[in-house]
This record gives sequence, structure tokens and C-alpha cells, in this order.
Amino acid sequence: MRARVLLVLLGACLLSGCRTSDAIPSNPRAFAGVYSYRSVDTSADKPTDHELDRLTLQPGGRYVLVRGGSTKARSEEVGEWRLFGGDRPSIGLGHAGYPIQMAGHEVRLLINEDLGEWWAKTS
Repeated sequence: MRARVLLVLLGACLLSGCRTSDAIPSNPRAFAGVYSYRSVDTSADKPTDHELDRLTLQPGGRYVLVRGGSTKARSEEVGEWRLFGGDRPSIGLGHAGYPIQMAGHEVRLLINEDLGEWWAKTS
């Protein structure tokens, strides 16, 4: 009887550890939209450094990345983006790759996990 209880507990622990809270879509069009810069550490930079930051992923595979703010010059970059699958899906831009994280209804493209920076799109 005791062995059965332990086996059930072990199975429950394994199943809960394998569950993902939010599945990542496999369709690239699901990621099209406008993303804004987010950071959990507002002491590292001034929010005004990023007030113009926007990443637009177009359904046809093009992107527009605008950066800047009242304390930084505005810059714009245009190129191609694509979805990379695998164990850790990511969005690849011409210059960088951003791992994807789903947080409720928010799609996050992680810029720097250690500093808590990401591009956010709310659906």
C-alpha cells in the first residue's frame, strides 16, 4: 500500500514538472504585431532611453525595429524575420535571435534574461 502511494506521488510530481503553462504557437503569423520594450530593472536605464523603442513583425516576414528616446537618437532598422523551432523556439531577426516566452496573453521575445529585458506584445 505504501509503495502505491509513493508511486502515485512520484507520478504526480513528474507530470506537474513536465507541464508547460503556455504553449508556444508553431505558426509564424501568430507572432506578427507590434512589440514594445519592457524591463524589470528600471534603475539600469532611464525609461526615456526606450520611449520610442518598437519592434514590428509583419506577417510577410519583414520587421521594422525603431529605437531611441528623448535621451537617445532615433534609429530604424528594417529586415527579414523568421521563426526558429526546436527545444527553445525563437524569433530570428537579421541581426539577433530572441527566445520566445508566453506569459498569459503576452508574447515575450527575450532580449536579456539576466537583466529582465524583453519585447512584449499583448494579444
